[in-house]
Amino acid sequence: MWIIKTKHQREDGGTAAIELESKDGRFDINARWDGCIEVHVYSVTEENRKLHDTFHTCDLKDFIESLNSLPPVLSEFFEDGSYWVNNT
Repeated sequence: MWIIKTKHQREDGGTAAIELESKDGRFDINARWDGCIEVHVYSVTEENRKLHDTFHTCDLKDFIESLNSLPPVLSEFFEDGSYWVNNT
């Protein structure tokens, strides 16, 4: 799913950061050795690739857990036939 674009090396030879791109072009990721990550979200059409959003976090696991907890909560507020009820 991921293509390694660039590896940034520290003076001691370790990896300081890595830049990745999703194979479908929807995401660019810059992940650093200290656990911080910057995510660039794109829309991709036949005509172009346009940046839509960027976010930065230093706790990716917590961010993912928070997002994963949303569907059950959201399904309480929407009726049958909604995305949140039909896809949870």
